[in-house]
This record gives sequence, C-alpha cells and structure tokens, in this order.
Amino acid sequence: MTDRKTAKKAKAAALRRRLGKVQVPVALGMTLVWMLLFNAFQPRWESLGLFVLGFLVSVAIMLVFPLPPIVPGFRFHPLPLVRMVLHIAGKMFTASFRVTAWVFSPGEVHSSVIAMRLRTHSDLMLVCTAIASSIIPGTVIVEVSRDEWTMYLHVLGAADEKGIEDARADVMELERLIVRALGTREDIEMLEAASPSGKESV
Repeated sequence: MTDRKTAKKAKAAALRRRLGKVQVPVALGMTLVWMLLFNAFQPRWESLGLFVLGFLVSVAIMLVFPLPPIVPGFRFHPLPLVRMVLHIAGKMFTASFRVTAWVFSPGEVHSSVIAMRLRTHSDLMLVCTAIASSIIPGTVIVEVSRDEWTMYLHVLGAADEKGIEDARADVMELERLIVRALGTREDIEMLEAASPSGKESV
C-alpha cells in the first residue's frame, strides 16, 4: 500500500514538473501558427474552438517534447500591446481591400523582394516581426537570416522606389510596436539606440 502511494506521488510530481515546463508564450505562438494553417482568423464560432484546440495541442506537444526555456522571454507592456494589436488589425483591414482591388484591376501588379535588417537582436522579436508581417495581406516572408538579423520579404505592389521605401517603413514601424509591446528593457534600449536601417531591394 505504501509503495502504491509512493508511486502515485512520484507520478504526480513528474506530471507537475512536466506542466512546469510548458511555456505559455511559446504555446500561444504555436496556437497562432495553428490558426493561420486553418484560416481561423474569421468572425465565426469555429474560430474560438480552433483557438482552444490549437492551444491544447500546443501544450500536449510541449509535454511530450519539452522545449528548452526561452530566455529572457516576453515582457508584456499593456498600453503598447493595445497599440500593436490595433495597428496590425488596421493594416490587415486596409491591405485586404488593397489586394482585392489589385486582383480585379486590369494589368499586371508589380512586386519586389526587399531585405530588411532589424534593429534588435532578439530571436523572439525576429519571429514576432516575421509572423506579424506575414499575416498582413500582400506581404510574404521569403527568408530570414538570423546571422544578419535580416528578413527578406516579397511585397506586392512595391513597383518603384517609393513603394519599396513605404514597405520598409511599414516593417520598421511593426518592429517598433512589437518591441515596445513585448520586448525586454534591453530590446527597447537597442531599438532606441539603433538608427533606422534597411537593405537593398532585390
């Protein structure tokens, strides 16, 4: 009887250790990818179900395959977080109409691939900026270089130098909002110290 109780306590302790390794920000990021795969960013009840299911699947994956901790992790700043969400939602709304207009307009729609070097050197900020850029219609991440902290983006409608500079400015603004909403103090200081920089279009 004592051995059975000891075994149960050991199993419970092992489960608590596993649950302690679940990183909520990572699980939320995996849930975001899940929702993108299932086109769940639509005003419908199924989207809520897909969110819950995606989060549970993410937690299950992290329990079965524990990930090393992300250091230093996210730092949530409430007011900048609201600004970031509103900015991304507004960009998604306006870009969807712009892309729709291009689709139904006669003639060819030109695009460019631009290289954008980020001002912060954080894996989390790089991933967040890449994901946020990808969910805005008309922009697709082609490649990410962690060594140079550079994202290569295919931007629809960037046909001339002005369009390319506008695309760069949009990404820089997105990075700024994300860093101020989710970045550490070091990330914010690096952002403020760095001068705006971008790379050539391809």
